[in-house]
Amino acid sequence: MIWRQPHYVYRVPASAVSIDLDTVEHTVPGALVYAYWNQRRYRLRQMSPDERVAVSEYEILAPLHGAWLVESTLAHHQLPYTAIGKDVEGISFWSNVAEDRAALEQDGRNRVNDLISRGIIRPHVADILTPYQAMSVSWAVSRPWVFNVWPCGSGKTLGAIVASFTRTGPTLVLSPAKARHVWWSQVQEYSTITPFRVRPQGERKEDDETLDSYLRRMGSLAFVVVGGEAVGLYIDEIKRVAPTVLILDELHTHGSRKRWQAIHKEDGTVDFEKKRTSKNNVTRAAHVMDVANMDGINLRVGLTATPLDDGRPRRLWSQLDLLTPGGFSHSFSKFAFRHCDAAPGQYGGFDDRGSSNLDELRSRCSFFTHEVPYSESHAALPDTRVQVVYLDRSELNGAGRFSDEQTFKQAFKSLSKETKFNYVARERMIEARLAEACSRKRGFVIDEVKQGVRGGGKVAVFTARRNEAEVWAHKIKKSLTEGDEKLADITVWTAHGGVSETERDRITDAYRDHSGPCVLVATGQSVGTGVDGLQTTDVAIFAMLPWKPGDFTQWKGRFDRLGGNPTLLKVIVATGTYDERVVGILVEKFGPIEQFLQADELEGLDTKLLGIADKDAMVNSIVSRLEAL
Repeated sequence: MIWRQPHYVYRVPASAVSIDLDTVEHTVPGALVYAYWNQRRYRLRQMSPDERVAVSEYEILAPLHGAWLVESTLAHHQLPYTAIGKDVEGISFWSNVAEDRAALEQDGRNRVNDLISRGIIRPHVADILTPYQAMSVSWAVSRPWVFNVWPCGSGKTLGAIVASFTRTGPTLVLSPAKARHVWWSQVQEYSTITPFRVRPQGERKEDDETLDSYLRRMGSLAFVVVGGEAVGLYIDEIKRVAPTVLILDELHTHGSRKRWQAIHKEDGTVDFEKKRTSKNNVTRAAHVMDVANMDGINLRVGLTATPLDDGRPRRLWSQLDLLTPGGFSHSFSKFAFRHCDAAPGQYGGFDDRGSSNLDELRSRCSFFTHEVPYSESHAALPDTRVQVVYLDRSELNGAGRFSDEQTFKQAFKSLSKETKFNYVARERMIEARLAEACSRKRGFVIDEVKQGVRGGGKVAVFTARRNEAEVWAHKIKKSLTEGDEKLADITVWTAHGGVSETERDRITDAYRDHSGPCVLVATGQSVGTGVDGLQTTDVAIFAMLPWKPGDFTQWKGRFDRLGGNPTLLKVIVATGTYDERVVGILVEKFGPIEQFLQADELEGLDTKLLGIADKDAMVNSIVSRLEAL
């Protein structure tokens, strides 16, 4: 794929080479080194020592964003070379110089006005377009890949919609299924185009227009939205769309480095095939990889507020590989050893939980990344104030049940048997531990909800599992009818993974438009990402503590949105539970995020979560408490 992207070709005479050029592929993930032997070209790493003796010339292919590293390597070793650029004109790194930003913004606004005059974009967009949205339009015109790292609620959707119409041809959006409603409504709000949502068979009506009919009717202006979780079910539909523009909404949710699995053949050789699930279906990550590699796509747009959603650079490779296929090496291991400080793992493989050469990685990404800091995107929005509340053991109630079939203790015992070598089981154990801690905050949270609605406010509660959401909603509704009749008519909604996407859309719309006090109890996973409608909240309560920085930022971002109220976000931490360990994990993971991104929305949050200014002292305290447990 590298030869279909902006790249440089370097020619180096063999007579001048005094080093092993294989190292270039490791120091510059994404670069490819070839050698000419007997007038034919071979990958250098596949040649034997005897064949290398007869090499006449070397050739290095480097993606545009890695070319400066290749050139510095060649210059360091005083190797002569010639360079030819392919499709590199007009592409440079992001500049925050005022004059450069002003020129980008003006060009973007000119292009928007052109789209308005052509009847594609609605006139009011010119009035509401922010400077950074205008810049993003111009930025997308001059390059084949764009990585918009904008905070939640900053208008990523509008920016991508306008940018997509600067290209000729159909647009395909892969978004979380729960965000399809947002795309469907906002495309119509900002443009004259009605998009097509590819929906499950059970949600289609008999008289709905078919995709084929829609594509014939719309031609190059077709705008199709597909739920990313079920992309494997709609590969045929995606191929019929034949998109020119691919928008990967919430990019961090689409990628996984585990796309291939080794197949050991009888003759002792190893082959690879796309990774499959336990039910023998090709994995979502492999399907998304195929979509990103489709011929005909000339603009890939990645949208996310949380590219390092777990606080580790290892999460970046799959996202970058979807935007610039092969541009950071088709081999994750090369990326890991360069940017994840990879080392041999305790049980084989390698440990990729570290970080290294992040300044270099940031510089490479600056050729296609447009980061908007929180302070810029939310300067005119009401502040979401974060208040961390530590509950003493005396303030906690007993835990409920893990499920109808198991207590929490039974669940822990069952999960512990799977956790030693199973990463998924370890995640489930963490979530179960946090769910238990969440369950023990129920009494305190119900009192907080009552205080919120007594003051005429709208209250949103993010809890753990779906059965917890149901139980809590029932108990909140019951408590509002006891002893205070004026609260008896308060509406309480419940949303979780067991509620259909259509019903969740209806609930969030109703919650947003409700004029008086009301309550929404939901699992963070069901409405915490890609959902619009919670910005009118007065008090938000995280009863379930998000254990990944990306989840924390995404959930908080539901309230930091245009048309919102000043929201008080209360993060509840239960002393003497797994919550305290997660606080330490969150704070530790903020470091790499703040090194790679500006991430000013995280500023000061570590000390708030830790509860005191002395971070080390608090971490030591947490460790001591856990040992005591």
